[in-house]
Amino acid sequence: MKYLLPVACALALSACAFLAPPEAPAPQTPAYQRVDIAGETATAAERAACDGVGGSISRAGLLGREHCLQTYPDAGNTCSGESDCLGTCRHEADASAMGKAATGTCQVTDVPFGCYAMVEGGIVSPVVCVD
Repeated sequence: MKYLLPVACALALSACAFLAPPEAPAPQTPAYQRVDIAGETATAAERAACDGVGGSISRAGLLGREHCLQTYPDAGNTCSGESDCLGTCRHEADASAMGKAATGTCQVTDVPFGCYAMVEGGIVSPVVCVD
């Protein structure tokens, strides 16, 4: 009888472990995998690779070449430099912001074209235009 109580307690405690809800896995930032298009237009294999990473083929830039357009998982996050982002840390700046301390936002898509200022080390760079 004196052994029955400890055994019953052990069984009750072990049953609680089975009834407890499992811990949810920590959310992970989806991986980003760049897909380059070698020519002016994407091949069937390049299109499939782009689709496989959740991208879409679109034309961009002055030459109008096809690119695999993808949204970065950290798009729109606040940043103080490129090391905070998968892409660049951008600032919607005018000439008066250049050289001043500021935060930016992580680039939305992996297409590099357009005019923008970048933030590096918390300082706004001059505006560049890429095409």
